[in-house]
Amino acid sequence: MTRKTFARPTCVRTETFRYLPFPPATHQSAFLERTRFGTVSCMHLLNTLGPVFIVILIGVALTRFGFLDAAAARLINRCCYWIGLPCLLVLKIGTAELAGVSASDTTTAVLLSTLVLMAIAGLVGWLMRLAPRSLATFVHVSFRGNQAYVGLPVVYYGFLGTIYEGQAEAVASIALAVVVVLYNIVAVIIHLLSTHRFGWRAVGHVILKLATNPILLACVIGLTWLRWAHGNGIVFPTMVGRTMAMLAQFALPMALLSVGATLGTTSLRGMPRPSFVAAVLKTMVGPLIAFGVSRLMGFGVMETGVACILLGTPSAVVGYVLTEQLGGDSPLAAAAVAASVVLCAATLSAVMAWVI
Repeated sequence: MTRKTFARPTCVRTETFRYLPFPPATHQSAFLERTRFGTVSCMHLLNTLGPVFIVILIGVALTRFGFLDAAAARLINRCCYWIGLPCLLVLKIGTAELAGVSASDTTTAVLLSTLVLMAIAGLVGWLMRLAPRSLATFVHVSFRGNQAYVGLPVVYYGFLGTIYEGQAEAVASIALAVVVVLYNIVAVIIHLLSTHRFGWRAVGHVILKLATNPILLACVIGLTWLRWAHGNGIVFPTMVGRTMAMLAQFALPMALLSVGATLGTTSLRGMPRPSFVAAVLKTMVGPLIAFGVSRLMGFGVMETGVACILLGTPSAVVGYVLTEQLGGDSPLAAAAVAASVVLCAATLSAVMAWVI
């Protein structure tokens, strides 16, 4: 089988998230690890995942030393949810440079894998005989990943210096925009089904929740701009673009600090078994499903890698916030988010080493 080798990085970028992840290849030690899909150095692996988890650990430390508490973490997360993340998604999706590369394969892999993961989570939750309210939360945190806060940076750093640099991040942004629609529709429906009879009143509630969801609206705006404006050479007005860029820059670090704060304020001792099982499904079973679906459908290395990274991200803190708003099992969701953050460090490392 022909081995895929990575091109060496030759430049340093300074835009949002584009910090130099590792020195030029001539200044590195020899490659230490070989995989069936290519050559990945241990230093590349550390520099890809290290920044993300270091910021999360700083959030844990700030919580333990009293600089952050649960209330402050919730406020930070709300700012990211309503302001920072929507601006980030509009910019990332609306200005994605596909350069002739189709995002359909990656989007298909992510969607199919997510649907399979939903079905498996529902079956596992039913076998565990969870109450309807807890079952809805269990399924929700099992399939909803932190793809914007964790997935996009890992995709960018992971493919930096390869022939897929830039393309992988653009494809991941488009796939994220589509899957977010599925996330929000399914999440609202399953929570309402667990607490209400799904009648016309519930349908109106679903429509209202979707119409006021900032993440969903940002994805719709980004896709619309990409299709009708960016594709015709129209750019954001300078003042608008710079304002959104400033707001987007605080989204990632603040969101990761919020993830760390959630981890620091949630005890992993005595964790409910459903929370741990949900974390395992999200971070371990999800990438395996994505890998199987991608290989079964004959997708390429980039598509497989991006799908596995997005499916291997930890449970989203946004999912915990939505669970609270919809009257779900908040303690189960919080514990699942914390456990998945711990587990995803190992699974994302495996994905980076064996898929990319």
